[in-house]
Amino acid sequence: MLEVKDATIGIGEKVLAQGLCFTARDGQLTCITGSEGSGKTTLIRTLMGFLPVKEGFVSVDGELLTIRSAPVFRTLMTYLPQQIQMLRHQLMPPEAPTCEPEEQTVWSPAIPLLQEQIGEVPPLSPEEIVSLASETLRQAADKPIVIADEPAAHLTFEMTQRMLELLRQQAAAGKTVLIASRKAEIIANADQVIDLDRL
Repeated sequence: MLEVKDATIGIGEKVLAQGLCFTARDGQLTCITGSEGSGKTTLIRTLMGFLPVKEGFVSVDGELLTIRSAPVFRTLMTYLPQQIQMLRHQLMPPEAPTCEPEEQTVWSPAIPLLQEQIGEVPPLSPEEIVSLASETLRQAADKPIVIADEPAAHLTFEMTQRMLELLRQQAAAGKTVLIASRKAEIIANADQVIDLDRL
């Protein structure tokens, strides 16, 4: 369970959202939505402890999440990044792209720390994206929190339904599932929607 209470989030001096209050509960699918630039990815990075809240707090199962405690809490999380090809080593020989050194420990200890190669890696097909998400979730079956950043952004309607089913299965297994998405199919099937444009 992730709880956000009276939180203000932003990057540097820029505030993106204020007064955030919600609880992402075990067994439910919580969707964070909002227009481009509204702070969806920034909120996810805050919930993972890579960015501090400017005000308020974030807790994981009742324990306060801080920059210092975050590395321990991240071991409980499965992360599907917006640039999911960063995890492609799980489907094919390692030619993995850049990820920030501390963030790679969230995704997988096996991700090579190669610099500035994200643009050189061929994009994945919708089928490969879903397969990669499925394999990532399978390998992290023991982790109680799933966080996905725009997991269906480049998917067809059919593949979006398959991705949604994967995430629904995680919630049905009792996990906390939190998704950042602007896709109507994801929003419509969420148990809870946090719209950053309506704060």
